[in-house]
Amino acid sequence: MKDVILINPQPVVLKDAFAENVMFVSPPLGLGYLASAVRKKGFSVDIIDVGPERLLIQDILDEIEHHKVKVVGISAFISNYSSGIKIANKIKETFPNVKIIMGGPQASFIPDEVLQTGCIDVVSIFEGEITFPELVEAFIHNKSIEEILGIAFIKDGSIVKTPARPVIENIDEIDFPAWDLFKLKNYTTPGIILTGRGCPYKCIFCAASVISGASYRMRSTNNVVDEIEFLNKEYNISTFCFADDTFTADEKHCIDICREIRRRNLKIKWTAETRANTVNDKVVSEMVKAGCTHAQIGAESGDNNILKTIGKNVTTQTIEKAAKILLGHGIIVICSFIIGNPNDDKVTINKTIDFAIKLKKLAPKNCTVMKFSLLTPLPGTPVYINREKLGIRLTTNKWDKFTFHDPVIETKYLTVKELQNEFSRACCLVV
Repeated sequence: MKDVILINPQPVVLKDAFAENVMFVSPPLGLGYLASAVRKKGFSVDIIDVGPERLLIQDILDEIEHHKVKVVGISAFISNYSSGIKIANKIKETFPNVKIIMGGPQASFIPDEVLQTGCIDVVSIFEGEITFPELVEAFIHNKSIEEILGIAFIKDGSIVKTPARPVIENIDEIDFPAWDLFKLKNYTTPGIILTGRGCPYKCIFCAASVISGASYRMRSTNNVVDEIEFLNKEYNISTFCFADDTFTADEKHCIDICREIRRRNLKIKWTAETRANTVNDKVVSEMVKAGCTHAQIGAESGDNNILKTIGKNVTTQTIEKAAKILLGHGIIVICSFIIGNPNDDKVTINKTIDFAIKLKKLAPKNCTVMKFSLLTPLPGTPVYINREKLGIRLTTNKWDKFTFHDPVIETKYLTVKELQNEFSRACCLVV
């Protein structure tokens, strides 16, 4: 018997082999945290990761019936939202008494749309480690949910939203994810670690500061490295991904973690995301000595005016300097770019392509990797909220189309066809 099953739906659109492989990289960390929080309250729980486990909806229904599950939690990102709704519809149709909670970024930003599908009982908005167990307890013990913070539900035909739940300030209080519930053999890099939550930066295409807070809430050094050591010794994991939006956002935090990894003599390799203005020799030297092999920089554009208008507040000179520092210490550099920023035209995109080629030539083959995506206004991001003011028109309201590789907008300078052509050109020229 299981009180709760947490489901990570499979992405709807898998464009190519690379996109499919992404699904198998790391376990759904958010569901691991929720599972730990639910168990702490005394409830039994399991996690289903639909894609890597190669499950059909019938397999999920069989699990619910076999374990007499009372509550189902479904994680919704833009890539798997439609799959999640499809699963929820079938569960509600088959087991009308099972309560279904949907959370995650997509659900948190469009709770009204989620509830109007008729198959979701409650939307848990943003951070769920306190909210979700409270909902589980209420549903299992037939209590009211109306006093629970940070949720949306339908009452008497109207959507009710309770007051927002404050973020968890001391995130050391959150237990490690329920690693024993992940089928780690299914993932190429199972060692995913979050050392902090939130982002102090406000790029217009990103919702990180809204989802997790505009400040960077950091776990203590020992708390982070305790989890790394646990995974290394318990599961023999030696390759990790630090999943923070900007691992180097706080220099002291980054350096302290690196030094503690070395102090404990942990023989690991790891990757992280960084930001050009936070890269310097001191930080990178510590990262390398602690096992960092790859670092991703959000470069976004090769035009300084574009970088300013999208809120990056860095220059191409800063980006190039950061790449050179990382490469100089032997770290492989990945630079990500966006085609179709609000003020992009063919001239600025040419500058972006030329800049990517320049960065690509900074080091021998395979030491620099350039990645491109199309501007995709996700719900909750400033570019989505202010799209009309920015001269952006959405060309579809179907979330399945928001793949980052297919244009879903046209701008004041570029049509859908031109965006697709420019994206294809960038991908072809920078190889």
